[in-house]
Amino acid sequence: MPEGYRIVEELIDLLEDENSTDEQIRRKMDALQQVKDNARKELAQVGRELAPLLTSPRQEAIFLIMGYID
Repeated sequence: MPEGYRIVEELIDLLEDENSTDEQIRRKMDALQQVKDNARKELAQVGRELAPLLTSPRQEAIFLIMGYID
């Protein structure tokens, strides 16, 4: 299971547990935000690497619509 999914599951468990503290929830939210930030950076890098490989406007348009390139 990817790290992001695992953190989401753990966060859901914390939210369902009446005994969980605000600090536990905040730490898990921070961890999830860090994973999301890292994924955005990685996607941007992959997009920069992918753009020169596209050979037609059609390919570029498809990847642009899908959000893989800017």
